[in-house]
Amino acid sequence: MRYDTQVTFIIEKEGYYDPKLGEYVDGKKTEISKLANVTDLGTDRSKQLFGEIKQGAKVIRLLRPYVKPWDYVTILNKLTGKIQSFEIITERNLRLKNTFIVQEVSKNESTS
Repeated sequence: MRYDTQVTFIIEKEGYYDPKLGEYVDGKKTEISKLANVTDLGTDRSKQLFGEIKQGAKVIRLLRPYVKPWDYVTILNKLTGKIQSFEIITERNLRLKNTFIVQEVSKNESTS
């Protein structure tokens, strides 16, 4: 199994008003990149999870466990060259590895 796809786990913290500073503090976006084995979710497993076949569902396998909380993950689509965003559906944590089943979502990136 090849771990050749770079996935980026995104953690977003919303901005807030800080009464000590007397001003609004901007939100923060943290990105953590890992190499993973990424495959499409099979039709049998898709039927088991969703009751139907979902398009855009992927399985992400990491060689080392990643247990920190995250909001969504981005993966570069090698065919189109576009970055796609995915949210978690389910995960399995083993002693030395972990697996995430994720589904594609559209993320609106705001520029400031």
